[in-house]
Amino acid sequence: LVRCHHGPQSEAATPAWRRFSSDASGSTLSSTANSYINLGKFETMGADVGRAATGIAYLQETVHVQEAEYVAEEDPVRKSVKGMGLAKNLLEVGRQHHQLGDAAEAIRIYRRTLDLYEEAVLLRESDDTDKAKKAMTYARFAKSEVLSSLGVAYNDAGQPEEASEMHQQALELRKAIVGKQHPAVAECLNNLGGLYFARGSHQRAVEHFEQALEMLTEASDGRQDTPYVALTLYNLGLCRAHLGQMPAAATALKRALQIAERSLGSNHRQVELIRETLKQGSELPGLQAP
Repeated sequence: LVRCHHGPQSEAATPAWRRFSSDASGSTLSSTANSYINLGKFETMGADVGRAATGIAYLQETVHVQEAEYVAEEDPVRKSVKGMGLAKNLLEVGRQHHQLGDAAEAIRIYRRTLDLYEEAVLLRESDDTDKAKKAMTYARFAKSEVLSSLGVAYNDAGQPEEASEMHQQALELRKAIVGKQHPAVAECLNNLGGLYFARGSHQRAVEHFEQALEMLTEASDGRQDTPYVALTLYNLGLCRAHLGQMPAAATALKRALQIAERSLGSNHRQVELIRETLKQGSELPGLQAP
């Protein structure tokens, strides 16, 4: 399955769409959900270890400078502004480590990032100015992104309870910021769906993926033409297959492939993932690749 994210995944080193293993019923379909997090800009470097290492080194140098400036700043407001800038780059560093498979280091960095955004929110809670309110909204949304990243990382580190807690916090915070039906909430629903999928709770996973798909479709005026829709359909198709609902699974996976080819390009690794899934399931009734 694909996690938000985005994406649901169990090993950050290997993208969520990476594994195809047999389940109890003998299916060779992927047993891992995919996250939207994998659509982040860090993903393009993650496929090349050398480039990723260079990217991390560059980002860490920037972070080192920002950290020194943050520590030296004495004015609370300016310190908080510097802290948010630092947090933004720390999140990217954490994602790079995560993509390379170092979930423990990613978690350490994500926790530091979370602390900085929480500090920014606390500083502005009693400030009623428009500028402070906008900054707090930004910090709270960024915090929800970090929580989602933490949820994926904890799951990849084999800590499902911590992962669930982070994903639930991200979902509630995201709803409070943008509303229950906003497409940004779909990311959190997709990640929770991936977590349920990993636990073998396929029906609960389906419910979350369907909610996410509905939100994304409504946000596009009924169209289904974005990478996020493709990945959600992919996750939904895997769930349907594991539930033995082969016609519905085939429909979702083939639709996911069509959308992914248009929105990502025929050579994108997400597209290859969907093709491979259909190929792996070619011996199952109703899942033949087109």
